[in-house]
Order: sequence, then C-alpha cells, then structure tokens
Amino acid sequence: MPSSADALIVSAPASSANLGPGFDTLAVALDLSNAVVVTSRPGPLSVRVVGEGEGELPEDETNLVCQALSEGLGDLDGIDIECRNRIPLGRGLGSSAAAVCSGLVAANALGRLRWTPDEILARADRLEGHADNAAACLTGGVVAVTPGPTVCSLGLPEDLAFVVAVPSERVSTDDARASLPEHITLTAVAATLSRAVGLSLALSEGRLDDLGPLLADDVHEPSRGRLVPGLAELRGLAGDDGCLGVTISGSGPSALLWARVDDADALAKRAQAALAEVGVDSDVKVRKPSATGVRARWGGSETSRLAKAVG
Repeated sequence: MPSSADALIVSAPASSANLGPGFDTLAVALDLSNAVVVTSRPGPLSVRVVGEGEGELPEDETNLVCQALSEGLGDLDGIDIECRNRIPLGRGLGSSAAAVCSGLVAANALGRLRWTPDEILARADRLEGHADNAAACLTGGVVAVTPGPTVCSLGLPEDLAFVVAVPSERVSTDDARASLPEHITLTAVAATLSRAVGLSLALSEGRLDDLGPLLADDVHEPSRGRLVPGLAELRGLAGDDGCLGVTISGSGPSALLWARVDDADALAKRAQAALAEVGVDSDVKVRKPSATGVRARWGGSETSRLAKAVG
C-alpha cells in the first residue's frame, strides 16, 4: 500500500463496444475518462462518488471499483477511495468496464501482484460478463477480442472521429441482452461475420471510405434499435456530408456516428438538429478515439511516477 502521503490515481477511458457487426468482439476506447484515487488511512473502507452517479452509486464494498479491488487485495479496510466519474451511466459507453478495470489495475499496483494484461482482462471478463469494453478500456485504440480472452489491437486511423449522441434515458445491459432474439438465421450470421472481418481490416489499414457498408449488423442491432431514441433519424444522415455510418454504442441507448475529424463538428450540429426535430433529448458531442487505455500513477508527493499496473 502507498503511504498516507501518496495516492494512487487510476484513469480509465470510456468505450464503445460491438461497432456494428462485432458483437461482443470489437470495441474502441474514447477520449472521456473516469479517475479513481486510492489512499491509505486508518479505519474502515471509505468510498466517495463524485460526478456521474453521485448519490446513486454505492459508497461501500459493493461499488464495482471495490469489488474489482478486492479481487487482488481481499480486505479493503484502511483504504480511502474517491471515484471521480465523467462517463455517463447506463448509456452504452462502458462505465462499468471503466470501474472494473480501474479496480483491477489499482489492485495490481497496490498489491504488487504482477498480473499480466491477459490475466487482468480475464478477471474483467468474469466480473463484466463480456470482455469487449474492458479490452478497449485496458488497451486503448480499436481492439478485437480473441479467445482466451486476449486483445488484438487493430490500430487507430488518425483521421477517425465520432459524434456520440447520448440520450437522457438509460438502458441496462441486462435489459438490452434480454431483447436479443433466441434464434438468428445462418444467412444473417454469415453476412455479419463477413462485415466484421471487413471492418477490422479497413480500420487496421485506415480505409475510412470503405466503412459505410461494413458497419451494418444483422445480429443484435435490429432488436436493440427500439432502445435508441432517434436512431432512424441519425441513420438518415449516413452517407451525407461526412457521416460514414451509424452504430449503436454497446447495448445502447447511445449512438455512434462515424466521421472524419474535419467533418465531425458539422455532423454533430446536424445530429443535434435531427434529434431535436423528433423531440429526443440527447447530449451530442464529438469524441475521438483514445490511443491509450487505463493508466495508473502515484501522486501526492513531489515526484509522480507511473505505477506498474497494467501487466
């Protein structure tokens, strides 16, 4: 554990999973992050949540950060945790993955556990129930999850940006998964797999002009579309004035509009106007992919040093 004069500061980015045809396998980290500050002090565990989820998320050992932290440390007495949250809850932007990854990386650093990146991902997969958001959160950039689970980085096109439309209402991952069909035709699966492969190659090679048809999905988005307010209006922008395509972010209800960097600001204005026309209250912002994943550093002393936390 650090001394009471030091604090371990862990930052973890938001993420968008699936990316259309890559159900539970493709994801991208975004340039919006939460921070978790861990210090030691006498007494029982103390937890504070500031920002998103303040007054709503638990401030005890049931908090997701604490659950992940206890994976490596066990007893959390003598620890003070402050969760500084900026990632919206229940919007399909990886808020739970950020909490889990923050806790695991903090445990790895504080306990000097020497977990490898794959071991951290496996623990996140078990806590989350799926590894795609956690893979992007831990690694940064655009990733594919392969069996293990392990992470395959697909690279990061320099000119890629996103317009993220975040509705005021929420959708739980459990509810979104419950909406999935029990049976899917082989034709739909084959078409979606073909697009997922093509999308992975196009992203790794920076071929943004080829993305449009590769972002379509026949597996999960048809049943989840009703959970995303204004999705039809946003998809009406695809192919026009810089909108490369539209995907549901994770389980929704947020939507991701793909664009080149130079087109993103104008596209955000058009998306906001399209949603307003149909009465959808949504926060629309331009986000860029985050090239870096979870980072941990020691603070509170005159010299800060990077914690050896992510494997």
